[in-house]
Amino acid sequence: MNKKNFFLILILLFIIFLNRNVLIYRPLMGIIPLKQTKGLIIDEKESQRRGFITGAFNYYYEFSVEDKKYSNPSYDDSYKIGDTVLVEYSENFPFINKIKNGE
Repeated sequence: MNKKNFFLILILLFIIFLNRNVLIYRPLMGIIPLKQTKGLIIDEKESQRRGFITGAFNYYYEFSVEDKKYSNPSYDDSYKIGDTVLVEYSENFPFINKIKNGE
């Protein structure tokens, strides 16, 4: 493998790593056992695409499982700090989680 191909593969793997929540974890949630709990929208921001220009962002949500805290971006700009959300998470791997749709 030449250096150019190696570099391109390395960049692709890095992009997948940065987006693992959407590209890997969320699709897995359809086939793994899930639990639900209440979460809270917190004062931590995730910039949306082109957010550095427009100022658009989403807040993170946070929840606890066995006294350990987990958080992820809400991917919904309608949430405000302090809103309560219903979170689905993997029983075995709580870092795999999302806000339940329609809640």
